[in-house]
Amino acid sequence: MRADQLELASLVEFAPERGVIQFSGRRAILLHTDAMGALRKELVETLGVATAKVIFTRYGFSCGHEDAGLLADYMRPDTIEEFVRGGPCTHMFAGIACVETEYVEIARERGRYRMGGRWRRSYEAEQHLRLFGRSEDAVCWTLAGYASGFASYVFQTDMICVEHACEGRGDDHCAWTLMNADDCPDVAELREHFKPLNIKDRIDVLEGKVFERTRELEASEQRYRNLIEDLPEMVFALNASGRLVQLNKAGRTRLGIAEDRLSTLRLNDLVLPAYRARAGSFLKNAARQRAVTKTDVVMSDTAGRHFPVQLRVEPVLKDDKIVGYSGLAIDITAQQERERKLTEYAARLENREQQIQDVINDAVYILDLDARLSFVNNRMAELLGVHADEAVGRRCAEFMPRASAMRVEKDFERRIGGADGKPFEIMLEPKNGPNCLLEVATAVLWTNGKREGVIGVARDITARREMERQLAQANRLSSLGEFASGIAHEINNPLGLVSGFAEELQSLMDAVPAGEGGPGLDVIRRGLATIQQQALRCKAITDNLLLFSRQQIAPVEPLDLTLYVRERLDSYQDTGFARGLDIEVRATNAPPLVRGNPILLDQVIQNLLKNARDAMGGAGRIRLELRGTPAGAELDVLDDGPGLPAGVIDHVFDPFFTTKPPGRGTGLGLSICYGIMSELGGRITCGNRAEGGAWFRITLPPEDAATEGPCPRTPTS
Repeated sequence: MRADQLELASLVEFAPERGVIQFSGRRAILLHTDAMGALRKELVETLGVATAKVIFTRYGFSCGHEDAGLLADYMRPDTIEEFVRGGPCTHMFAGIACVETEYVEIARERGRYRMGGRWRRSYEAEQHLRLFGRSEDAVCWTLAGYASGFASYVFQTDMICVEHACEGRGDDHCAWTLMNADDCPDVAELREHFKPLNIKDRIDVLEGKVFERTRELEASEQRYRNLIEDLPEMVFALNASGRLVQLNKAGRTRLGIAEDRLSTLRLNDLVLPAYRARAGSFLKNAARQRAVTKTDVVMSDTAGRHFPVQLRVEPVLKDDKIVGYSGLAIDITAQQERERKLTEYAARLENREQQIQDVINDAVYILDLDARLSFVNNRMAELLGVHADEAVGRRCAEFMPRASAMRVEKDFERRIGGADGKPFEIMLEPKNGPNCLLEVATAVLWTNGKREGVIGVARDITARREMERQLAQANRLSSLGEFASGIAHEINNPLGLVSGFAEELQSLMDAVPAGEGGPGLDVIRRGLATIQQQALRCKAITDNLLLFSRQQIAPVEPLDLTLYVRERLDSYQDTGFARGLDIEVRATNAPPLVRGNPILLDQVIQNLLKNARDAMGGAGRIRLELRGTPAGAELDVLDDGPGLPAGVIDHVFDPFFTTKPPGRGTGLGLSICYGIMSELGGRITCGNRAEGGAWFRITLPPEDAATEGPCPRTPTS
């Protein structure tokens, strides 16, 4: 019979009713590959890889040798080649592997034989990978032994199968070569795998090694115990239930615990009653986390003195189960004292720094790497309208106007990106105060060579800008005053001649008897009268120009501004100046006595009321508000008119600037008011009201702002 004619059904007989399986007439059994894998694992872990390999190789050799003897009677092969090819078939029938025979070489007259092929899906490679992972050497020991035993029976000489590729070490397939033992280059080493084992001798050797290792471990444990016993720190060991197993000398001496009492105590018995619950839960946490766990408690020494300790406990594991705990109790009295001093020192530094920040009038802020506020001093918090703690962790856009927040964030991005940054300006709108213009200078904040964020210092330049604006306006008015003075003097001379000759001609015309001269003479008289009127008007304009530009001394005296304003309003009502106006007076904060000149101040108030009346079309409601301020007293004139047009506010005090139609004003009234207020040491400002209309504000210094006496007046201040 040829090998390819072999059939599993003809070789195997199943008799389940008798619990018997026959293979080629001899009883066989079925084994699960996982059972063989378990046997392999047990042998490798107890006897080692080398011994396990010998056992499986000899087991395979015996199976192959027996199967060859049984198959010889069944096949009655025609040739020895057909006989040897029957071995791979029985391998496949048994489910051991898929065998591919690639060649068979037989030189019978010389007694030399060679055979090669591949194994695929080897059960041994699968089990080894499952249990141990990838191996460095071939692992199909049973298959190689089987092929060696089968071929040795067939060829009646010693044959050895060598596996030179194996799925168990990561190859795509298992490759093998069967050869005469004498032809094998490693025959001496491989023959060791086929020799009988003396298990008893091996066990005796292993027991000797175990005994020696045990003595080494006992000696090592004793050295460890001696080391622990002599440590200055308190070291302890607990069993799985939390009872003390060991407490070194330092712990027993300090806590006053006899060694024979250790087994009766738990960890929480070592701490003060107030900390026992913490110690119990701490041990549970260590068991749950299965890692080193720490907690602070307080213990009492033999003298009854309390001292703080830090407990450190680590679970002891065996086969993934907790069998006890090792621990350390460290006295942290000195550490806590150092921490207390450091905390106090840090608090003093922080308080000192905060005091410095609060004394500095500049606003300081720090943005972290997420562009969120991580610090603001009191001044910055005041400008943002929140408490300093409320600003931390939030973005600038939550407190600042959108344009200002975008400017801060743009500078932050430039600084973090490594670019240089120049000082910039932002506007803030505090809740309880006027808007503030800030000049901000920033820099990158570094800590230990790493960027922490951006620090900014913002200085309030509102007053400075206002002073710059007033200075620019004063310079402009000074130039205009000099120009106006020159114009007035140049015009007054020819204007005086025109007026004088007109008056002389008019006198001559008056000497002509009525009715003589005809109608032409009447035209001349009317013309001369018109010339005289216009000359007088021009003279009034030049007088105002001279009043604006003149340098003189105006006497000042203490004034009760509230009483003075009410008296002047009563006078305006009597003279009809306030006809058509509904004037309301409000006084708050008890304005103090101020330095002023009643005549000049009356001129300013009349001018402001007249302008308000003209803006409202001759009638309307005007409100006068008086208040005391740290700088003296303020008087606001508020109207319900259309307000000041855009671009006008910066020029309303310029000479000859007017928004009235031609012929309705000279544009000198507010310029004269500006000069008068400067002469009195005060100010005049203006703007538009949010609810509509314009406001003009005059500010006068308090009576005690300077020594009594006249105040020099100049064209510019």
